This record gives sequence, C-alpha cells and structure tokens, in this order.
Amino acid sequence: MGAHERRPGGRVLPPPPPEPAAARRTGTAIPQRERITFLVRLCEKLALATGLLTAFTSIDGYPVLNVIPHRASGRAATIGCRYRDGQWWFYDVHTGAPIRPANELDAAAHHIKAAMRRAAR
Repeated sequence: MGAHERRPGGRVLPPPPPEPAAARRTGTAIPQRERITFLVRLCEKLALATGLLTAFTSIDGYPVLNVIPHRASGRAATIGCRYRDGQWWFYDVHTGAPIRPANELDAAAHHIKAAMRRAAR
C-alpha cells in the first residue's frame, strides 16, 4: 500500500503527478561541443575578411559569435548555432532567421560578409 492511498487513521496524501509524455520518449543526445566548434571555425573564416572584427560571448548560457564591421558601428550581427532538422545551423540571434547549415562554412561566411557589406553602406 502506497503513502498516497487511504488507510484508516492514516494521512491522506495526493497521488504523485503523472509522468510527462516527453520523459517517456527516447531522446537524442546533442553533443554541445559541436556548437562551439562550428562557431570557432566560422570565426576563423571571418577572420580572413578585411574590415570585420569578431568576438565570442554568451546569451542565456549559449555561446554566440558577434561579427562587427569595422567602419559601421552599431551594425553588428550576432550569430548563434542551433540543432534543427537533424543538423547544426547558423542563425541570426536577433531575428531568429537561419543562415546556412553549419557544415557549409564557406557559404555561411560569404552570406555574413555580404550582409556586413550591405550594413556598412
């Protein structure tokens, strides 16, 4: 007999809460070190671009990469990396817009550099 059941002269305790459905499903472990690896590799690609500065920081405990155009103050982009649709993606932290899959480093760097050139105008 459990403590939540009624017994003569015993305390009445509420039944335990039901187990959430999410806890019963099998989950997929997402290695978090991959997130920082992709951001570091992106930073290396962007470091080759003239006129861009990069800096790492964290937002809500997640690492992000700030990309700052040298001559356009206030036009920085904050790039995050999240797991979505079975792969890691770079995205704009402020808008939530996806940029490119993280495996496409050259294309992602080109996209960000083009956005920074447009911002500098």
